[in-house]
Amino acid sequence: MKVLPLRLLLPAVLALLSSACVGAVLFGGGPRTLEGMQAWAGWNGAYGRYAAESGGLCYYLTGKQDDTRDEPSDGYFPGLILSKELSGTSWIVDIGTDFRLPPGCIKRFSYGIWVGGDAARPSIGNPSGALKLLVQRQNGPSKTFDTFELVLLPGGRQVELPKKLKTLRFERSGSVYTVSYSMNRRDFVTALSADASSVDAPSQKFFIGGFSSGAPAGARMRLRSFRLNGREILR
Repeated sequence: MKVLPLRLLLPAVLALLSSACVGAVLFGGGPRTLEGMQAWAGWNGAYGRYAAESGGLCYYLTGKQDDTRDEPSDGYFPGLILSKELSGTSWIVDIGTDFRLPPGCIKRFSYGIWVGGDAARPSIGNPSGALKLLVQRQNGPSKTFDTFELVLLPGGRQVELPKKLKTLRFERSGSVYTVSYSMNRRDFVTALSADASSVDAPSQKFFIGGFSSGAPAGARMRLRSFRLNGREILR
């Protein structure tokens, strides 16, 4: 059997990896990495991108990407989703974020906890999603529309979150999921709790996605900190 030299083999391997629509990807090539993260590629490998930067892990929007879709429709396309699998019935995830939301078209960043099918793409609209603790930071198209909300799905319970919060905490204790926030990274206020004892799903993930109705003008979400059970995994 003929063995290709590394200089010829490496481009082929990279091409194969980049052609996969869904796969486990460890972040690298920058000053920050995130252990065990998955990148669920956008349609045709487009529609959303991430970059490891000195201030954190940045997620950038692309025009016409939609985090509620798994197939193209109405001129919109499934966008990049980043996710991290969570295990067990007792954990705490603390998230520190900031956002750049230039005026213009509708721009939305969605993140939180998604509970559903084991191999399912964790989009908001995926039918296997049995429970979602969904945080959405959105502005546009008008200059006055600017929201930061927590939504429980199914059910649709909504809680407005302070835009200047420092830490958002997602917690599971047994069958109860809780979302809290802190203005000083120490004292937490409970925003919402949900008993999921009736939910039977094999997978629970933290996820990041987004939506943009047009050219997003450099809109980005920066993940500055990701602490799992007190340990910082964003390095």
